[in-house]
Amino acid sequence: MKVVYLADAPYIHTRRWIAHSVSQGIDCDVISFRPAEISGARVHYINGAEKLGKARYLIHARRVRRLVRALKPDIVHALHLTSYGFLGALAGFNPLLISVWGTDILEAPSLTPFHKWLTRYSLGRADLITATGLHLATETTRHTPRGTPVQVVPYGVDLRQFEPKPRSRTKPVIIGTASRLAPEKGQSYLLEAFALLRERSGSQVSLRIAGEGPEERKLKALAQKLGIADAVEFAGWIDHADLPAFLQDLDLFALPSTYEGFGVAAAEAASMKLAVVASNVYGVPDIVRDGKTGILVPARDSEALAAALSSLIDDAPRRFEMGEAGRAVVTAQYDWRDNTAQMDRTYESVLANRGSKMRTWN
Repeated sequence: MKVVYLADAPYIHTRRWIAHSVSQGIDCDVISFRPAEISGARVHYINGAEKLGKARYLIHARRVRRLVRALKPDIVHALHLTSYGFLGALAGFNPLLISVWGTDILEAPSLTPFHKWLTRYSLGRADLITATGLHLATETTRHTPRGTPVQVVPYGVDLRQFEPKPRSRTKPVIIGTASRLAPEKGQSYLLEAFALLRERSGSQVSLRIAGEGPEERKLKALAQKLGIADAVEFAGWIDHADLPAFLQDLDLFALPSTYEGFGVAAAEAASMKLAVVASNVYGVPDIVRDGKTGILVPARDSEALAAALSSLIDDAPRRFEMGEAGRAVVTAQYDWRDNTAQMDRTYESVLANRGSKMRTWN
């Protein structure tokens, strides 16, 4: 089988899916507007496209169309609807598989009439659509033509990599989070909540924030302003391979995002037997079961976030119980090996039904 992926080559989610496909003997090509090497796959970098913004998908559509035609794949798989999914629709090749991952379906359709049209145009040209969670799949069906299947294929966790060790720490409790430092990830609300915690519990708690992004300077300045800089560690970028070690040193994980299509970070934390306090937004409840594997709080509510964190800081047995339950949920539903097997079956299904929506080059 030969698959052409339309996707950002440097993105960790792209790299993990393609690494699996390569391991299954699939012949993989990647067409990307950002350069990177992916072991076992050929990356075709569309040079200069970054400067064009969203217009690049229209401007380079014909070029991509010719490239796909020359590569002669069995399947084109586009990762992320409103960018590469749109590009896949413009390329006009079938069978086309589109994977939606979050804001591309939860927010983009409501931005402008053009985004709404783009969403329906792209989904209307897909043979099959995958979504990382049930909430995301339900939302996707609202914009999908009748008869086009939408399947849940989670972006799961490699439980062999994310394997926790026993924790015996008591004080100080370490709260942590790991994500891109961007407004939608809500780290500013976490800092405000942490300041409230410090007022109540003194030096019995510390905070570690992993990641890089455009908000880094603002967040560090906010920590200084709140008087908590001495208890907050900005750990910087952590490679995905090193993330289990970062999580192992934590007692509690926070996901204060203002929106989150699926919440892979929560699944990875839960797999390490960490209780998760998270914003109750979009697909996060698919992973964080309120009162069972963690606590859900309203987004942008620093006081509620502080209260939830405080309740678990003071109750180690409950933290451990939630951590055990979280690992069980991830094992049952978000085991990477099971999820990749789902994608393998999805490819087989698309090929088996390729005549139902087959189009030709024109």
